[in-house]
Amino acid sequence: MVKLRLGTRGSALALARSEVVAEQLRAAGNEVEIVRVATSGVDSNHMPDGYSVVTFAKELREALRSGDCDVVVHSIKDIPLTDEPEGLTVPAVLARGDHRDALVTIKGVALAALPRKSRIGVTSLRRMAQLRALRPDLTFVDVGGTLEERLRRLEPGDLDGVVLSAAGLKALGLEDRIAEYLPILPAPGQGALALECRSGDEDVVKAVAVLDDIETRICIDAERAVLTGLHTTYVAPVGALASRRGILSLKAGVFSIDGTKRVVLEIGLPTSELHAQRTGHNVANALLQRKAERFFAPDVIENIDLSEEHDDESIFIDSGEDDDRIRVLLPRQEGRLAQTLRANGLRVDTATLQEAKLLPADNIMGWADWVVIPSGQTMWALRERGWDIPSSKKVAAMGTTTQQIVEEAGYTVDISPDGTASSARLVEAFPDAEGEQRVVIVCADQLSTKLEVGLRQKGYTVERCEIYTMADVDELYPELKEKWDEGAWDAILLSQPSLAGAYANLLGHRDGVSVLAWDDDTAAALKEFDVPVLDVAMTKDTYGVAGLARTLKKQHGRS
Repeated sequence: MVKLRLGTRGSALALARSEVVAEQLRAAGNEVEIVRVATSGVDSNHMPDGYSVVTFAKELREALRSGDCDVVVHSIKDIPLTDEPEGLTVPAVLARGDHRDALVTIKGVALAALPRKSRIGVTSLRRMAQLRALRPDLTFVDVGGTLEERLRRLEPGDLDGVVLSAAGLKALGLEDRIAEYLPILPAPGQGALALECRSGDEDVVKAVAVLDDIETRICIDAERAVLTGLHTTYVAPVGALASRRGILSLKAGVFSIDGTKRVVLEIGLPTSELHAQRTGHNVANALLQRKAERFFAPDVIENIDLSEEHDDESIFIDSGEDDDRIRVLLPRQEGRLAQTLRANGLRVDTATLQEAKLLPADNIMGWADWVVIPSGQTMWALRERGWDIPSSKKVAAMGTTTQQIVEEAGYTVDISPDGTASSARLVEAFPDAEGEQRVVIVCADQLSTKLEVGLRQKGYTVERCEIYTMADVDELYPELKEKWDEGAWDAILLSQPSLAGAYANLLGHRDGVSVLAWDDDTAAALKEFDVPVLDVAMTKDTYGVAGLARTLKKQHGRS
């Protein structure tokens, strides 16, 4: 019997995954203790290119070298492609889990059934390129953060679907959320785990090696060799999948980012562990002979805003012990407000407490000179109704995030103030009306009258077209409620009055949580539910966010 300290990242999924590994080691007659290794936290905003491929493996390896643990668990995709660290070895590549990519959608519909211009969240060029070939009419959005953070973005006005690893969803017990397993090539090594230890610990190496699955190891080596043979990394639009039953079958492809072209090859031949990399390199050479490198040339990749993060198998990653940032819950879709809070030194998680629901309405946009879009949910509602904004109309969007969503839907935005959404700032951006100028505000029934009052004062004739309402979600995401009850957040910022009731009824106010309001109307709504408000934003812009951040830091002794 060997006593083993099994090091793992601090996410809930990583711990659960490590417990499975520990049970296998215990079944082989070893005594196992799971050691949680503090790795850098993943915020909802993207990490720098290559972060996970370098940092997660590096931090786990540092724990090995320092003697904090004897064995560590890696996701294969986190291990650098060409790195062979001195003094460390990988005695075991575990039998592979599900290698597939999975689509999760709001209504559970498959890829083919999604409406035109649906917004699909992706984290890699590989996924985007292959899905564009299948559905070029969809809008693909770069999303970051943990698996749960991406799932929380499935709401009207933000994402209609998100692509995640099937292995990650299954490990978290979320298989029932999968709308479809996608017919695309996975990333090399997707769904596989490896165990690493110090090469000089012979007893540990021997104990761990019993879990090695030679068939998976050969397949993974061949798949990753495609990337090294192409002289590229996981950031490229490259997929590969190998299977072996005596004969190795290796299929690999390189895809143009616009989805219009591809080079895909498949071979089958007897391959041993010694020749797995050679096989992958042979396929890569054949791809290069067909000029596949043109699909991932530097000038092609550098203009695409997608990160090299491969953290599909994570959930609420705990911060390191030295991360003393105030943690804020923002019940709102990911966007400029969340980003500005982070820029002020706060750790921010976005969540969904309400969802948009359609209301009966008549399309009066044809009457207008201007169409005003106050939020991303408005674009969702227009698409659900099948209404297009007439090409002859000028369009105004409230805030940078809404502008981006409108433009991704194929429209030109004529007016949009930079930064966070604000009725006052949008009114200020409008010129004074010359002659009769008619404006239709397509909105939720809860939208305040400040926007229309302000535009009328500038001489515009204004009508509201209320096509949706914001209603409390029927059920909170289970881990959100669990984390809330455990006290995971120091503060919460509510950005609109309708969220006051959702907060009080779904989460429930907790003593010790600082409550912030984005405006006076939201503060008043909170007080109706006897929720104490620490501070209200003085202005709905970056200065207002900075003021809220200062208040929080003073309240929590961080100033």
